[in-house]
Amino acid sequence: MRNRKFKVAAFVLVSMLGACSSPTNGETGGLDCPECDIKTSSASNTSSSMETSSGSNSSSGSNTSSSSVTLSVSWIKTSEFSVSQTEITQADYEALMGTLPTQMVKAKGDSFPVSNVSWYDAVLFANAFSKHLGLDTAYSYTSVNAGNKIVGLRTDLEANAVRLPTKAEWQVAARAGSLDTYYWGTAKASDYAQYNNLTDAYQLVGQKLPNAWGLYDVSGNVAEWTNDTALCGGNWTSVAKEIALDAYEKHLPDYASTTTGIRVILISKNEP
Repeated sequence: MRNRKFKVAAFVLVSMLGACSSPTNGETGGLDCPECDIKTSSASNTSSSMETSSGSNSSSGSNTSSSSVTLSVSWIKTSEFSVSQTEITQADYEALMGTLPTQMVKAKGDSFPVSNVSWYDAVLFANAFSKHLGLDTAYSYTSVNAGNKIVGLRTDLEANAVRLPTKAEWQVAARAGSLDTYYWGTAKASDYAQYNNLTDAYQLVGQKLPNAWGLYDVSGNVAEWTNDTALCGGNWTSVAKEIALDAYEKHLPDYASTTTGIRVILISKNEP
């Protein structure tokens, strides 16, 4: 993966209110295993602009109605996918899902990253986001039980949808072409990453310097769920070796803490 070259161009996509069509693949069937029955994806780029739309998200675990949903997520476009420029904020998570997990009192606010989210929460958010954009959904399932535990899960990595990145995709976005241990090379780490308890909580998104592709907080702040139920990037409590680009922690999908967060990617095969 490190030897592959990826073109990147930044663009901003702000999700606005509109009408929505229902997803085409539904949410049925599958195996009760977050890593089972995964259909692999070929390379795909997103379009540089998109009319976004909002729809009913009740089947994806959201309590949000089909109206008055406005998100502000900016995307960075690579040759294979687009990735959210920052970690998902508390404001966007709550606007889309209609609820917010318990947040740290000292780090609660619209522009802080959402934390205390499980892998299940992240998957449901991604599906709700896909529906908001009028896209297909990458995750299908038979039911959602207490604690947002997903039953009968199937993952389609080829779907035109918002989803969690695989570990490999996360690495592509995080490295932004770098082959170093850290995407800032030998520069001062604290200029790029909120880590090692520099403060007593995670901070507002986008406060540190970005990587070469314009992604903020890829290392540190809150750890980011990947499709492999691994947390990448380390978090605000991590020591230096834990925010290295090849470091990750594997967890059960119901794991959540004040150090867990979300970054999503967008797959679209309808390049204009």
